[in-house]
Amino acid sequence: MHRFFIPQTLPPCSGIRPEFRERFSGWHLGMGLPETLLALIRGLNALGRDIPSCKNTALGMGVWGFQTHPLMHDLAQAAVETTATVNTNPQQKALAERIAATPKLNDTDTETMETWHALVRQEDRSLLLRFLAVVLADSTKGLSWLGHCWQDMLFLGRPEIPKAALDMVQWDAITFPLKARLEAEWSFHCHQPEQALQAIESLDSDLWGLWRAYTGAEVLIRSGETEEAKEVLSNLWSMIPWHINLTLKLHALFNPIVMAADEKTNDAAILVYSWNKGELLAQTLKSLASSNLGQARIYALDNGSTDNTPEVLRQAQDIFGAERFQTITLPVNVGAPAARNWLLSLPAVRTAQWAAFLDDDVILPKDWLLHLLGAAQGDKKLGAVGCRITAATPPFGLQSADYNLFPTPPKKTAPGHLPNRVLLYDNCAGSTDTGLFSYTRPCLSVSGCCHLINMEAVRMAGGFDLRYTPSQFDDLDRDLRSALAGMPALYTGTMAIHHVQHSSLAKSKSVQQIGHVMGNKFKLDTRYTDEELLRLGAENRERLWDDLQTKHDFLAALLG
Repeated sequence: MHRFFIPQTLPPCSGIRPEFRERFSGWHLGMGLPETLLALIRGLNALGRDIPSCKNTALGMGVWGFQTHPLMHDLAQAAVETTATVNTNPQQKALAERIAATPKLNDTDTETMETWHALVRQEDRSLLLRFLAVVLADSTKGLSWLGHCWQDMLFLGRPEIPKAALDMVQWDAITFPLKARLEAEWSFHCHQPEQALQAIESLDSDLWGLWRAYTGAEVLIRSGETEEAKEVLSNLWSMIPWHINLTLKLHALFNPIVMAADEKTNDAAILVYSWNKGELLAQTLKSLASSNLGQARIYALDNGSTDNTPEVLRQAQDIFGAERFQTITLPVNVGAPAARNWLLSLPAVRTAQWAAFLDDDVILPKDWLLHLLGAAQGDKKLGAVGCRITAATPPFGLQSADYNLFPTPPKKTAPGHLPNRVLLYDNCAGSTDTGLFSYTRPCLSVSGCCHLINMEAVRMAGGFDLRYTPSQFDDLDRDLRSALAGMPALYTGTMAIHHVQHSSLAKSKSVQQIGHVMGNKFKLDTRYTDEELLRLGAENRERLWDDLQTKHDFLAALLG
């Protein structure tokens, strides 16, 4: 028997049905977040009154959702409904019922939740552990507090804290299997592949078969055992063929990106700009020097820095050579949009086919440029190509994947409120990198911290809008204008870039910083007409659905 054999019995369900395209406005956007799964389950249950197979899909999604997010009350309730319909493991039924019955945190817990969030920002180990010792020992709400704190604990990057937290909970015979499941998740994010694989394999396959198979396959991929991983994921896909991210991921494994030939790098210019982040810039340039750049030239703009940035750039010129590395020094900081446009205006850049922008705080894999150029091959209408963006240290939090608009009419602005008309679906918000976004597909926008821009799109739609100075939403706005000009973006998440810092939105703390971000969001929300936003959403929806259907049909034909 295969070590990741899935004994879980699920009701037979179809893959992508025509009704999903007709009835669900957001099905095509992805299934990486628990809230999305829950919303789809509710919609499928309603649709199941007329189409029985949709009810079966909802039941299967409930089991997958519970095994993947076992501390979420509503997904546990969905799993309870499945166990009432399907003859499943009694232990799973009892555990799901216990989680579903655990009282949720409510308004009376708000002050305590605020205390937790303040402690997380302080990163004081002793205070964090003292707080957890109190709330997790609560015999009534201990599991709810664990659910509230679990992701935060993983993101702290201090593996001893979530491990200690699991020993603080009052487990009993029914809930004890959940501890083993969470320990395996902790190992998946915090350990090397060999240790993580042992923890995942040790799980009860009757209780956690779907999640065990998925994470086991992901660890195999990280270990270079791709063929075995494909077999495991193929078996999993045959049970849950409705899962968008799994469909896209498995298709990408069977159809990997063909790296561009070295001569294609002649068509690319690498662009970097920085302001007063000398040490981070030095780390980025060191990573850049270690990667395969072929014949691409590098243009670095010092945006009025007053720290050691000039010296960092001088040292980089010694490493790359003066003919290959050109520095532009500005006397003042002109902001990100103007800095980007300055680089795009350089004669050598204007004659290039591709401009590869890098933030000054990224760590690059060796073949990043060949991967992006390879993904762009054969499609002259691509406006930009981007990749998966994660944190720089484990556990690798996902900062960005593919961004797409909700295909719904722009919301009317209520009197006295700011407009919120550009509705982006952030499909990986606040999640760790489990590999569910390791795929390639069309999109409307990619992260600006590492992206390849087609210079033809710049000529057609323009560069970066100076109204977003000094930063925030300028890259998104450029991508949307490019899409309106007939040159949308491509996301290739089979490659990841590590980003040392987070977006300026996440770093905003002062009233002034938050006000600037809100001001730029207002500019974005009033930038486009209703007709333009409707067109972007509709055209993008059709691209995503056509892409998904093609890849689903490929797997169905291949796997039978």
